[in-house]
Amino acid sequence: MDILGYIGSLGGMFTGYLIPFLFVLTIVVFFHELGHFLVARWCGVRVITFSIGFGPELVGFNDRRGTRWKLSAIPLGGYVKFFGDENAASVPDQETISEMSEAEKHDSFFYKRVSQRAAIVAAGPIANFILAIVIFAGVFTLYGKQAAPARVDTVQAGSAAQAAGFRSGI
Repeated sequence: MDILGYIGSLGGMFTGYLIPFLFVLTIVVFFHELGHFLVARWCGVRVITFSIGFGPELVGFNDRRGTRWKLSAIPLGGYVKFFGDENAASVPDQETISEMSEAEKHDSFFYKRVSQRAAIVAAGPIANFILAIVIFAGVFTLYGKQAAPARVDTVQAGSAAQAAGFRSGI
């Protein structure tokens, strides 16, 4: 194969496999992070950043509660950063935590009850589970279940099927 044909096949692989993979991954990551985000807001945790992807920000905006929503350059994951976190891995910033006022402690993930923190952490995988149910329900609603109708191929002479009146091909 010549070099131009090889390069052309790489382009087909890129558009045929990599782009759809990244598209589906982005949807899954969005719903996963949305689960964390919604339960954190419900529990009263201030959310600093909601990011799809890592690395430099490509586009973004701030909502009315001060959360930075952004799409970043490396689309292989995402994160939700809570108030008091040092980084995107939700590592608590010890200096910030020690200097928090009571009002700030109320908004911090670190100072929530264990049940609330567990709910926030579990919300991402649960959101993915719900997404899978919705996708499969949609596919089965649109396409149904493939089923072949029952058909009698042959009826042996003197069998119970012949006595019951079964006939071949029906």
